[in-house]
Amino acid sequence: MGKEYVVEQAVCLCKFGVAPGILKVTDNMDISMNGKLVATNNTLGNVFMPPAFGMCRINPLFPKPCTPLIIKWTNYYEGVSINTKSYPLTELSQGTCSLGCPNCISIQKTGQIPIPGIIQVRKAAFEHQNEINPLGRLETLNEDFK
Repeated sequence: MGKEYVVEQAVCLCKFGVAPGILKVTDNMDISMNGKLVATNNTLGNVFMPPAFGMCRINPLFPKPCTPLIIKWTNYYEGVSINTKSYPLTELSQGTCSLGCPNCISIQKTGQIPIPGIIQVRKAAFEHQNEINPLGRLETLNEDFK
């Protein structure tokens, strides 16, 4: 299993594309993580925001605009069920396009935004402490976690 679930606006790459594609979740409108919808193995069809992967070079002599049509995902996490019929994608998941070869689409960034923890706050420069934690000072955080 991967370490992170894939959410809306994940960055994907196709082996035959010329640019990254941004994933949009079309099958799950209920379950979200960090404020973004979770992508599942049923996120199928044309699920990339235009212009998808730019140009498709599956036929290098005649490249054409990319119109991806995802027919299946592999390496999704089967340990959790979403809406009892689908499973979340992870950063290890791969998609198959109807025009490309199996597993030609990979996840580059899951779309999740990391949130700094106490260790990152302690390491941040003093002048940036209020930007990270506007409700308190570093000295207070150190006292709470000793």
